[in-house]
Formats: sequence, C-alpha cells, structure tokens
Amino acid sequence: METDTPNIRSVRAGEGRKLIVTWKGGAESTVDLRAYIANYSIFSPLRKNDTLFRDVRVGEWGWCAHWSDEMEISSDTLWRLALEQGSAWLRTWRDQHRMTQSEAAAALGVSARMWRYYESGTHLLPKTVRLACIGLDAQVRAA
Repeated sequence: METDTPNIRSVRAGEGRKLIVTWKGGAESTVDLRAYIANYSIFSPLRKNDTLFRDVRVGEWGWCAHWSDEMEISSDTLWRLALEQGSAWLRTWRDQHRMTQSEAAAALGVSARMWRYYESGTHLLPKTVRLACIGLDAQVRAA
C-alpha cells in the first residue's frame, strides 16, 4: 500500500451516502459510506438526515471529513475505503466482461502492471480508468 496517505483538498456529498473526495495530489475518489456509518451509532444522524450529510466539510489541515466535533471520518479511513472500493469495482467490472487482467488492461490502454496495482488496492483507481470502463460499456451497448 502507498505509504504517504494524502490529506483532503476538498469533499462534497454525492448520491446517497457517498462522498466525492479530492485528495491533495489532485486524485478524486468516490467513497460509499453507507456500510461504514451503519456500524457506528455516533453517525446515526448522518444515516437519517440528508441535509446534515450534505453539510460535510474538510476538517482542519485536511485530515478528515467533518460534520461536527463528534462526527468526523479521518482521511486515513477515507483513503482505505477508496482503495478497497475502487479495487472491488474494477474487479467486478472485469469479471462481468470475462476478461483477464491483461485483456482488460489492453482494452483500456492501461499497463498490466498498473491494472494489477488498481485491482489489488495498492493504488487509487483513477477517475479516467473508471470513465474508460464506462465508455467501453457504452460503446458495446451502442454496437
């Protein structure tokens, strides 16, 4: 896993209980928090109140997503979830297309080595790779 966990540059609420996190280095991740906030009673207000969830801000120095002094999620946790969820999404996409890692990487113009990094969860899944997957799906449907 990458050792330097970046802090958060910006954060905003997405659909449902997802956060769109832009990291200090410029990478963007969509992090689904449904399961995470369901596990902790302190986050009960976030599960129930859409307006409160959308009121997320970057915490001090970019080290957390902040709703209140009691409700924060550290950048380390968000980073870990982004890695896990990106990896799972990419693996599912590839499995649905019945491709090997090498075939999927070639279809999207990504090196096989980087594809393995993304699927193993050691590197964030770039937005461009996710969009390329979605674009390939659209191209297949249009054909």
